[in-house]
Amino acid sequence: MRWSHLFPLVGFLPLLVSSLAPTDSIRDADLGNSGYLPNHNMDPNIINSTSFGILWTNSYNSLEKWYTRPLVYTSANINNGAQIVFLASTMNIIRTIDAKTGKAILTRQLLPPFLQSDIGCTDIPNYIGIVGTPVIDPATDTAFFFAKGYKNGATSGGVANGVYQFYAINLVDLTDRPGFPVLIDGHNADNDPIRYFIGGTVLQRPALTLINNVVYGGFGGHCDKYNYTGLVVGVSTQSHVGVVTMYAMETTPYAPYPPTDINMEVGGKAGIWMGGFGISSDGSRLFFATGNGRGHQNQDNPVSGRSLLSTLDECVVNLAIASNGKLSLADWFEPYEYVNLDAADRDLGSAGVALLDPATFSGAGVSRMAISTGKNGKLYILNADNLGGFKNGPGNTDGIIQTLTSGGSVFAGPGSYPLEGGYIYFTPVGQPTFAYKFGKDSAGNPLFSPVGQTWRSYGANPGPSISAGRVGPGIPTITTNKGQPGSALMWRTDPDGGLQVFAAVPDQDGRLQQLPIPQTNGLNKFLRPAFGDGRLYVSDNQGNIICLGSPIAIPLVCDSPVDFGNLTLGNSKTISVSCTAQIAITSLAGLKTSDPTWVATNASLPTGRLNAGQVFTFPVTWNLVNSSNQDAQNASFGTVTPGVKTGAITVYTNNGVAGFTTSYPISLSGNEVSASPFLQITPAEIDFSNLVLGASTSANGVPGTFIITNLGSQPMTITGYAYTENFDPPVTYTNTSQSSRGTVLGSNFASTDIPSVGTVIGPSGSVSVSVTFFADTVGAYSTILQIWTNGGTQYILMSGSASTAPIGELSVQTSEGGYQVMDLMDFGYVTAGTTATRKIRICNNGGSALTITKSKPPIQLELKAENPSGDLHEGQTIPVSSCAYGTIDIAATPEQANVPDHTVSDVWILNTDDPNFGVHEVQITAIIRSIQAGPTSPNGPIYKNLGCYRDGSGRNLMKQYGPANNTNTVCINLCSSLGYKFAGTEYRTQCWCGNSAPKSANWNDPSLKNCVWPCPGDPAQICGGNPTLLNVFYNSTAYTPSCDALPCTSSSSTSSMSSTSSMSSTMSSSILTSSSSVNSTMSSSSSSTVSPSANSTMSTSSLTSTSSGNSTMSSTSSTISTSSSTLVSSTSSTSSASSTSSTSSASPSASATSNWTALGCYQDPNVAPVTKSIYPNIKTANDNMTIEYCLGICQAGKYQYAGLEYGRECYCGNTIDPGATNNYSGCTKKCAMNAQEICGGSNAMNIYNFTLASTTSTSTSSSSTSSSSSSSAFSTTSSSTSSSSMTNSTSSSSTSSFPASSSSSSSSSTTSSDVSNSTMTTSTSSTSSSSSSATTTSNSTTSSITSSSSTSPSSSSSSSSSSSSSSTPASTSASTTSTLPATSGYASFGCFPEPTAGRAFGTKLLANDTMNVEYCIALAKSALPSKTYAWIGLEYGRECWAATTMPPTPTQYVGSKACSLSCMGNSSESCGAAKQFNLYVATQSTSLSTSAPVTITTGTV
Repeated sequence: MRWSHLFPLVGFLPLLVSSLAPTDSIRDADLGNSGYLPNHNMDPNIINSTSFGILWTNSYNSLEKWYTRPLVYTSANINNGAQIVFLASTMNIIRTIDAKTGKAILTRQLLPPFLQSDIGCTDIPNYIGIVGTPVIDPATDTAFFFAKGYKNGATSGGVANGVYQFYAINLVDLTDRPGFPVLIDGHNADNDPIRYFIGGTVLQRPALTLINNVVYGGFGGHCDKYNYTGLVVGVSTQSHVGVVTMYAMETTPYAPYPPTDINMEVGGKAGIWMGGFGISSDGSRLFFATGNGRGHQNQDNPVSGRSLLSTLDECVVNLAIASNGKLSLADWFEPYEYVNLDAADRDLGSAGVALLDPATFSGAGVSRMAISTGKNGKLYILNADNLGGFKNGPGNTDGIIQTLTSGGSVFAGPGSYPLEGGYIYFTPVGQPTFAYKFGKDSAGNPLFSPVGQTWRSYGANPGPSISAGRVGPGIPTITTNKGQPGSALMWRTDPDGGLQVFAAVPDQDGRLQQLPIPQTNGLNKFLRPAFGDGRLYVSDNQGNIICLGSPIAIPLVCDSPVDFGNLTLGNSKTISVSCTAQIAITSLAGLKTSDPTWVATNASLPTGRLNAGQVFTFPVTWNLVNSSNQDAQNASFGTVTPGVKTGAITVYTNNGVAGFTTSYPISLSGNEVSASPFLQITPAEIDFSNLVLGASTSANGVPGTFIITNLGSQPMTITGYAYTENFDPPVTYTNTSQSSRGTVLGSNFASTDIPSVGTVIGPSGSVSVSVTFFADTVGAYSTILQIWTNGGTQYILMSGSASTAPIGELSVQTSEGGYQVMDLMDFGYVTAGTTATRKIRICNNGGSALTITKSKPPIQLELKAENPSGDLHEGQTIPVSSCAYGTIDIAATPEQANVPDHTVSDVWILNTDDPNFGVHEVQITAIIRSIQAGPTSPNGPIYKNLGCYRDGSGRNLMKQYGPANNTNTVCINLCSSLGYKFAGTEYRTQCWCGNSAPKSANWNDPSLKNCVWPCPGDPAQICGGNPTLLNVFYNSTAYTPSCDALPCTSSSSTSSMSSTSSMSSTMSSSILTSSSSVNSTMSSSSSSTVSPSANSTMSTSSLTSTSSGNSTMSSTSSTISTSSSTLVSSTSSTSSASSTSSTSSASPSASATSNWTALGCYQDPNVAPVTKSIYPNIKTANDNMTIEYCLGICQAGKYQYAGLEYGRECYCGNTIDPGATNNYSGCTKKCAMNAQEICGGSNAMNIYNFTLASTTSTSTSSSSTSSSSSSSAFSTTSSSTSSSSMTNSTSSSSTSSFPASSSSSSSSSTTSSDVSNSTMTTSTSSTSSSSSSATTTSNSTTSSITSSSSTSPSSSSSSSSSSSSSSTPASTSASTTSTLPATSGYASFGCFPEPTAGRAFGTKLLANDTMNVEYCIALAKSALPSKTYAWIGLEYGRECWAATTMPPTPTQYVGSKACSLSCMGNSSESCGAAKQFNLYVATQSTSLSTSAPVTITTGTV
């Protein structure tokens, strides 16, 4: 099998991998816009030093602005392979410049830009050309963007003639790609064809997103003017395809019909603006937020986000991407007060939606999180897979994860940092940037807590580092030095303060400390810095492109920042600034201020030459004589108020020494005070969100507060109050009045202490006002309170919702499919090999959302919740008149016919926030019954299953029949009718009868599952196995099993065996036990790692014997990997040795645990943020959990401690939290994959400590002989002999020669026992066209091991060996043989690409930040259910993939760009790259599914 369909892609890949360096920035941020950018070599030690500074500054046209983020890109086809910066401006001018030097490479003017004067909106001054940040496709060296201009390339023409073109620019020469540009105007929306694109009325502001050859851009309006509807437009990157999708946010029938007059503002709106924040994606979905709109389909009724909504205003929207690029609505969230947000212009859509890293930010029932915010002062924490719909929360509020109060309007969006516990950041206008840390509550629900704010400790007045008191603070963006924890920096751009950087993790005082970097001018609003290789790029509001990095030499050192303190409007203040020359300066070229209110003149500067060390001063004036505070109408920003203002002044120099910058910026700040009274109301909105009718907590209403503040320097008098509850024009106000509840602020809002009219509030004074929301009936309520003073007028929005309490009802599905209210689910009999499914249902019959507060689902092997982390999970909310379901599976494992029944049972514990619901323990039970074959009695089948027997050397049963429709039922009935005691099925069609019991020496351990062939008459029944394996049944009325047919064990000799197979057993239950005391002779493997498949043989991991008689033991060590379809007919071994050993071991006894010590059961501390005994930790949770599995994961990750909880959760870490309590009794949960083991409990953790095994051994070996014989139609033999003289230590090295492919490979391990001598032998056989040799040496040990394997179609074979062994194969096959480095039994085959569709590997074992090659191999070896993962691949630096069959073989990659990502857990190893994987193939006995030789074609990339 080949990847022939990949060949066209392979030919394209050299271009792909020659482009895009890890330090490039080809879009606004990461695809999900999380704001975390780890790969740009931003070392905080360099940044916080004098070597970091401004490297160059470029100025272009005086009116040219950049609202797009610079993009940084590397291509072998451009600039001789050196990194470049791509610029796109509002004047529709594009440029490429050298990223290091700033030198111009190419410039091109596109169509003339649209004129701001034609639109009448001042958000973007002068020209409106390219505004949304472009995106670069590294596969083709192409930049994509939308540009606004006029029809036919005109230089003007008004709104009606405005158009948008979509460009695809070849970055090599800045020419258009064939088929571009594409005109967007005139296209119709897919979901409402009456809405069509009119370029003049809309603005393309959000950064672009490229998914699967389609570029998506969001469109909104200009200051909400004109007739427009928000749109997402998708344009193909392929030539001559054009627009592939257009999705409208407002559609009929609920949205207004779009008028023909574009000047009428009734087109629907719901624009996608987000302050330039990009449309986020996880590769298959788009996420964004919308602004206010005209259509209100959702009135007051709760609605699921999965339902179709035609008016997506004030929404967080999730659009699904089809394979052809088309978009469809998948999910949405709309705040419960969205109508009020529309009326008050508190747009949700002023900021974007960030998708957080799911590796860190996830919790119970939440696998991926999204966050959004806006002008309403709230931060919404959302489940990205279930956004929340409308009014699906308690009391008909927001059904989301969490709502945070931001304290002010937020524009552009939040940022995040996924390391060191995880943080999110947001910057309200005029306030610090706030940091919230991620955590989980005791139920595992995600939760954010406030932990810090930005702070400046240096300068004259240390304190909170606040953003500009006006619109424009940028998106918090976090970098690390190559992903290193502890190196995180949070970058903030500010329209006044310029570029600022802070420690991203707060200190113990809750401060994100600011680093003193060189001052820049104020930067263009909303942008985040663009990062390259140790450099970053920003654009300032003076028309400059600035590059900062290291090294840098500055000519001056001046006082900075300069703090002017308090200054009243109408006054001015002058401060003298002192500077010292660092070098000889020929002259000062002048200075420039960032704002007209900051005044300095060139005349104040000294003239002539300055010597190094010379000091000069000049005055700077903050002139507020002609300034005033006022709102700008029709502009997208919140209220501007007095307060701290910042600015900058830049001094320019002519240097006498080369290599120094020619400018030095000085930061300016001051507190602006109003000369007259100035009214401020905080917060802007009070959200009363939890009034439940009839609840005792709501009997007196829901309280809230707001503050009336006078920011002026003169007394402020309150002159009046009025409120309105009518938000649609014409708006009418009602004066406040008195009632028994106090001053009426609306029909459902009142205050008992609001200041009376005429109250005077002094300068800088404030009054807190308490408000109560009350309601007697279900509904949503709101009011806008307007306050008039002699210091201005302001309003506050108050919203509340009332509903009846939730009423939960639990019921279980019956066998008929209906539901019955009870706590018992009885499946009755379930046939082995089948799966029965039923559901538990919780319905909400109340009036508000119901929350599941407790859920502990069952997770046994045969009885389990189908989706334990998703169905009925803790914290899940159930909307009104809705139900939630949890599916229970009885997955009965296959069994032989006529084996005894066994019962499975467990409980699912559930509770809700309905106080009358109570704790429900749903008892679930089922009886697993095998197929009942043959005659039956009241006690079940008469013929019982005796077992699986080897039938190759002499027949166990002597009479053969061959019914064509053979089944166990047919055969048993036949033998019973003929009077035989025994019946057996073999080779599918053969039926054997007899009256003599089969010999115990031929008994085959049932855990090996070798009898697996389906019967032709009923595939659900088993009729023998390969080779010559017979299913035997006995007449229980005529025969009682004894040691003649079943192996017996001596009570004075005990054996303990452990295997990591899907069925774990010490021996078959049918093994008989004898109490005789006899001599014991044993040959066993003392250390073995086993990964068998479901049909594989059993291996012995650890076997010990204690006998009252003499003991003779021969011990070897082995590593065994087994697969299915393998037979060894019989094996015997005799060995004599004298041995004395002392071994320390702890349960479990598998080799994975040999270096671990059990510490006991710990109770989790359960105090945020520490909720687990091992903290911090990484977590793995699945239904394959065993102790060995968990310890293997933690050992591969090089962790000190391993812990198990809830039967299926594994925690790895290096510390046990001091709050954890040992000797706890709560560890009672059986492991999900091995019911014989305990894997913790509820908030109870079994903890293991990694320690080297303590073993002392002395051994003298005199002689050893081994013989092996077998007889079968098809046999496989393998032998190995070892001779050694051993004292204390052994070290080994090995070299493996591994073929590229083999025609077959199999392995088995069998155990036979001689009853009379109580002798047990363990041997291994394998088939593989491979050979290996190893030499082990040390100072005290010399050992040589030679092994070979063969496949021969003979009926018998034998071999003997002493110090060496040999075997001659009948045939071997290998088309290609290569010597490759091996790691833990796997050989590296190099780097290969993913296919164009799908993935090369079918199973993703794990993805986390500790991944390395050894870790992935350990996961493959320990994976359960038992599989033979012979092929593994590592990708994206952190993903481990596996396959049981060989992936198709494409062209192998070599070269510097081949699999260039280092493993995140070991930087010295390679772990693939994007769409490339490092391939490893098992070198031991493994099943390879192809007989075709492997051909590897090598291509350099």
